[in-house]
Amino acid sequence: MAFKPKITVVSHHQNDVAETVAASIQPTELTKKQKRQLKNQNRKRILECVPKGGVCIEIGVWRGNFSRQILDIVNPLHLALIDPWQHFEDGDKTEAFSGRTQEQRFEDIYTEVCQKMSAEIERGQVSIMREMSDTALAQFEDQSIDFAYIDGDHSYEGVCADLANLFPKMKDEGIIAFDDYHRFGWWGDGVLRAIHEFIGRHPTQCRILMVEGAQIALSKLPPHTEAQA
Repeated sequence: MAFKPKITVVSHHQNDVAETVAASIQPTELTKKQKRQLKNQNRKRILECVPKGGVCIEIGVWRGNFSRQILDIVNPLHLALIDPWQHFEDGDKTEAFSGRTQEQRFEDIYTEVCQKMSAEIERGQVSIMREMSDTALAQFEDQSIDFAYIDGDHSYEGVCADLANLFPKMKDEGIIAFDDYHRFGWWGDGVLRAIHEFIGRHPTQCRILMVEGAQIALSKLPPHTEAQA
C-alpha cells in the first residue's frame, strides 16, 4: 500500500488557515513584518503541541529569539542550542546570511546569546554547543531527545545529514520540526526534497504531525508490533 501521510493544518479560525496557506504560496505579497509575525504564530502553534518538559534541541540558533519561545512555551528539562556561529564561504544568498562576513560579528552574536541565556545556563536548563550539528548530535544517546527544531544548513545535503544524524536520537513519539518548508529560498527544493525522501524511506517510522505555513513537524512512531496489526 502506498504511504499517504495525513497533513493537518491546526488553526482555531478559518481566516488563520487562509493566511497560513497564502503565506506559503505567495510570500512576496506580505511585508517583512507580516512574514515575521506569521512565522512566529506558526512556530508557536507547533510548540503548543510539544509536551512540556523533556529534552529539546535547536539546530541553527542565530540570535536565540526562538530559543526563548521554546523555553517559555515548552519549559524543557534541558535545551541544547547547537550553532557554530561562524562564517562559511558557501555562497549563501538568503537575506538571513547577508552581511555575515566578519568573524567578529559572529563572536558578538554568540556572546549576546550566552548573556541572554545566562540564568538558564547557570541552573543547567540550557547548554550551548558551538559546533557543527553532526558532532553535537553524536554526543546524545539514542532515544534521548523529545523535541528538535531544525533551522540550520538548508541545502538538500545538509537537511539529509541532519535527519540521518538526528532520527536515532529521538524518542518514540518525539517531534522534529523544520523551518523554511518551501521552495522560495536559495536552497530551491532542497528542504522539501530531503524531508519527503526521508519520509518515503521510513514510511512506518514517522508521520507528518502538522504543517503550519512554512513550518512542518514530524512525529517518530514507535516500533510496529503484531498486536497493532
